[in-house]
Amino acid sequence: MHASPESIRLEAERQQLQAVLRALPDISFVLDDEGRYVQVIGGSNEAMYADGQALEGSTLHQVLPPAVADHFLTCIREVLESGELRTLEYPLRVAEVEGLPASVREQARATDQQWFEARILPLPGFDHPRPVVLWVAVNITHRKALEDELRRAATIDPLTHLANRQHLLDLAREELGRARRYHHPLSLLMIDVDHFKRVNDRHGHAMGDAVLEAVARNCRQALRETDHLGRAGGEEFIAVLPETAAEGARTLARRLVEAVAGIEPPERPDDRSVTISVGAATLRPGEGVDELMLRADGLMYAAKAAGRNTMITDADAPSVPPE
Repeated sequence: MHASPESIRLEAERQQLQAVLRALPDISFVLDDEGRYVQVIGGSNEAMYADGQALEGSTLHQVLPPAVADHFLTCIREVLESGELRTLEYPLRVAEVEGLPASVREQARATDQQWFEARILPLPGFDHPRPVVLWVAVNITHRKALEDELRRAATIDPLTHLANRQHLLDLAREELGRARRYHHPLSLLMIDVDHFKRVNDRHGHAMGDAVLEAVARNCRQALRETDHLGRAGGEEFIAVLPETAAEGARTLARRLVEAVAGIEPPERPDDRSVTISVGAATLRPGEGVDELMLRADGLMYAAKAAGRNTMITDADAPSVPPE
């Protein structure tokens, strides 16, 4: 029996496609609507991909964690139903893929999380009794690392590794929205390092940076895990205290003052210890983040006027204006 011109054409196209895929550095899978690996093609870049030939004949649920296999099978069936290309980003560890040889799964980097971008499209005319898709997996681990680095650079102060001002304000607005929604208290601390200019003038900016790092570290350790601490700029810091009423804010402000008072300038024994002044304000009805910060800032300046190395709350001075 002779093959029809159409079947000959489809077979030629299939062979051409496979030849192209084998030459590519990225790995591709032909998967059917039951999640079975029909064929594994390509992946010539051995530094980026494990040899997946051993997966052929196995199903997703035989080789992948159940939740991952469920998700992948749903994607395959949705692509077959829609007939459209779909992209998907997902993390995976080589050690999690049961169908790979033990020698591959036990390699030193097998437990490292890697990121892939899948491009999934229907593959009509493929010589298989069930509908299949082509799943092209591109290793994007390096790209993801760069994205994380850029995201961190946009939100983290490089000196203290705390949230930067903009990120902290975003967190404060989120916490304020939550406080209003659930009618819970919220407080905010404005923190300023006392006589910081003197540190820079006497010891230089490198010593000033070391002092700021020490203040940030001690404050972070003194606060709770649920609190948000950030650097507002210069020698000023802000702490956002969720679920915290006035008395709790007073306790935490005092704790910060005590935590920082133990820091000693390392070069000149005749220098005073590093200290901070703290203003603690608790959210009032109808108040926004800007108003809350303004009150805390005024209270912080009141603490400086009271002699520094102390804290003042809005219960102590309810009408203190900012300086």
